[in-house]
Amino acid sequence: MTGPRARRSASPTGSTARNGSKKSSPRSEARARAAGATAAPVRYDEDGRVQVAKDARKVAVALLANKRRRALSPENIAKVNATALFLVTVSFSYGLIKQHAFLNRVRRSMEEEDVKREAHALVTEECASTSDASENTMDVADDLARTRYAEHVRNPQPFFVQTVHAFSRGDVTAMEAVAELRRVGVRVTKAFMESARLALSFKDPIPHHSACEDGRGRPGALSEPYVKQLAKIVKHYIRQGIRLSQATILSIARNFYLDEHGSVAPLNALGSAWFYRFIAKNGIESSLYNPLDALRANSATEHNVRNFFERVARTAVRYGFAVWNADFDVNSKLSEMIIWIESKMSRVFTLDEAKVQLAYEKGVRGVRLLIIRGEDNQRPAVTANNAFSASVMGCRNLAGEALAPYFVCNQEPDVDDDFDIPGTIVDTTTGECQKAQWVRGTKKGSFDAYAFATYLRDHLAPCIPDLSKENPAMVICDGAYTHVKDEVVELCAAMGILLIVLPPHCTHLLQGEDLYHFGKFKGSFRLIRAEIEAAKSLASAWFIQQVTREGVAVSFGQCEFWYAIREAWKGAWTKEAVGKGLKMQGLVPFTRAPFWKHFPDHVRERPEEPEDARVLDAESRAERCAERISIPGAPGLRVIARSDNSTFNMSFDGSPESFARAPLNIETMKQVLENVNTVNIADADRNIINQVFQDAMAKITSKVVTTVRKKRKSRRYDRFDEVTEPVMARLAADRDKREKTKKRTHDAAKDTSDGRYKSNTDAVDFVKALYERFEATGSLEKSLTKKELIHVMRAKRIELPQAPSLECLRNKLKEVDERLYEANLNAPSVKIGRKPKRPRQTPATLTESAHCEVSCQEDTTTAQLAGDEAVGQIVAE
Repeated sequence: MTGPRARRSASPTGSTARNGSKKSSPRSEARARAAGATAAPVRYDEDGRVQVAKDARKVAVALLANKRRRALSPENIAKVNATALFLVTVSFSYGLIKQHAFLNRVRRSMEEEDVKREAHALVTEECASTSDASENTMDVADDLARTRYAEHVRNPQPFFVQTVHAFSRGDVTAMEAVAELRRVGVRVTKAFMESARLALSFKDPIPHHSACEDGRGRPGALSEPYVKQLAKIVKHYIRQGIRLSQATILSIARNFYLDEHGSVAPLNALGSAWFYRFIAKNGIESSLYNPLDALRANSATEHNVRNFFERVARTAVRYGFAVWNADFDVNSKLSEMIIWIESKMSRVFTLDEAKVQLAYEKGVRGVRLLIIRGEDNQRPAVTANNAFSASVMGCRNLAGEALAPYFVCNQEPDVDDDFDIPGTIVDTTTGECQKAQWVRGTKKGSFDAYAFATYLRDHLAPCIPDLSKENPAMVICDGAYTHVKDEVVELCAAMGILLIVLPPHCTHLLQGEDLYHFGKFKGSFRLIRAEIEAAKSLASAWFIQQVTREGVAVSFGQCEFWYAIREAWKGAWTKEAVGKGLKMQGLVPFTRAPFWKHFPDHVRERPEEPEDARVLDAESRAERCAERISIPGAPGLRVIARSDNSTFNMSFDGSPESFARAPLNIETMKQVLENVNTVNIADADRNIINQVFQDAMAKITSKVVTTVRKKRKSRRYDRFDEVTEPVMARLAADRDKREKTKKRTHDAAKDTSDGRYKSNTDAVDFVKALYERFEATGSLEKSLTKKELIHVMRAKRIELPQAPSLECLRNKLKEVDERLYEANLNAPSVKIGRKPKRPRQTPATLTESAHCEVSCQEDTTTAQLAGDEAVGQIVAE
């Protein structure tokens, strides 16, 4: 059999390139060496493929054996890399095959049954023997692992030369070569590998790996121990929910640099580029700042989420909706706690409501538009009625069926008789798919207890066959007050509905409608709405340009509004969408998906051991520096607070530093108190000092921590009626009373100047007469007073604030009629004089000749002030 065909060299030498000849291939050189050697590993002149197949089989057996050892052994056995095994094979040394082709052969060999049996038998024999199972899997492949690796670490230059040859032949890329060399402690760059390959192509000596000046990597601004300490500080705060800024992290890094080098870091040494390299190297990523509400953060605990799923499971098993899974594995994410009974899944419902309004929602991201780069393209301008809004209730069962929407509107909805948004569930009263309902509700267009009770009785109950206390249904909803009011609970008990309430402030984790359905519904609604508005703008522009020659586009009305809602609702509540939402909620299958997603098991990392004493010394210095800038429980806080031991500042100006200084101030005060207690002073003085410091510490604490928390009202469910009429009557009376109270409050708050709630007949007559005088004379006799301006606003039905000022009314006049506004400015102003004060009566004064005359008789006593004229007289009996 003839030998394999020789390959061309990847890089000819300078002399052969000039002569036009080509370099002999490594395979032919291998034949020549094999022919002249006394003991060749294989006869290449017969067939080199034999050696390649043998090496591929050995490597495949080694990989499979290593995989089985790591699965059986309790010890931490190192994982073997197929690329590393290839670099120490005979096929690689003689260049018989390229790396990618060899690895493909290894993968195919690992799928062969005889190779699997050989690896399994090898590991079984090792386990049965008394000798320890070695981590060196290359014992199977003629000592191809630990011994070679240790030899490469002690003397890496030969391995470096082999890697340069492989890189020159094209077996490995520059990136792979650098990575393999780094595994044995040789750090070079891709540029140095290129220079070594070029030297090899010109038959020059391959340089020593240490000749690469930057081969060990450009020395970082901070050494590895300091970087680890900095990463430890940053991760500590991230796990506590505190996000340090880039400036703060760089400030801590500059402190580390000063401690390590004894000088201030250069300006370009620790910048944004270093910061991003630091976070990428230490497994830290950046994300959008989206703070979580404090109530949600405190309530969405592991206990609450686990308890919710356990309550659902216990209730479902108790009432016959499910059975316990005997094979449930608490350590498996895919294991189900309970198995739902298929015939009962249609009696378990989840529901939630959402708000929709005719006007644009504030604070909501809009639909993306197409624009031309570099141009300020015009955005569409649309109008809509801001007064109309509605709440829609979405409901589904575990069988994948969705109820038709139920709308509670703040005004009478403008819906055609033939317009409908059907659900996918069958209404037992009609035998057809359930139809949507529109009802008039509160002024805010939201569900109250009466509307929710009506929904349960008239919309949900007809979709549940044979609903009774003996054959109940289960409803999972949030703990809104309208859902858990006493009358609502009594109604559910009378009808046979079991309410399962979500933990407080955990809807963002456990509410299936919020997790999937309403997000998809509102996104589709905004997109369809934008398409309708674009079409209306196009049509109105054509009519204005071609037909009417004037006018504006008709505003977005209820007809278009309900069309967009219907089309968006169809895609958000299909059977596939319901199945996806139930899976995200962790109910079907009952795998508790949110619990595993938000509270996964913690991964323990094995600590790295220092390599030598130099690293130990640097680590100890880094730890001391971290301790110097830290306090117990808050690493690096002195740098975050921009403070040191010589500063003491108790001021709170709202800056991050002022809050970060609070723990430092507390620690400083504690140290001072400890010193005071050791000093020999009078007890009275010591008590005064302690009291002063305690007051100061309490003041600092009150600026940072408060004990006032928002708590949910606890509700007691101690009695349930069997009838619904009294409950509904009480709810209706409660609603009427609440509406009357709101109306009285609203009417009392209306200002007399608000023209929207008053008859404007007099105002219209006044404005008509005013305009007649203005058109006749072309000017105003005098500027309008505040009362006259209010008449103008009432006639035009202009909304005014409460107690408007004269300046505000004049500005409003400019919006109403600019000509009248200019005339009012030019008209002479008339100052209204104040009424003259009523003169005060001067009291009578006594003259020098005044005297008191007293006369006594039998029955009366008379006292009289006498003078030039009588002043007063007092008569007493």
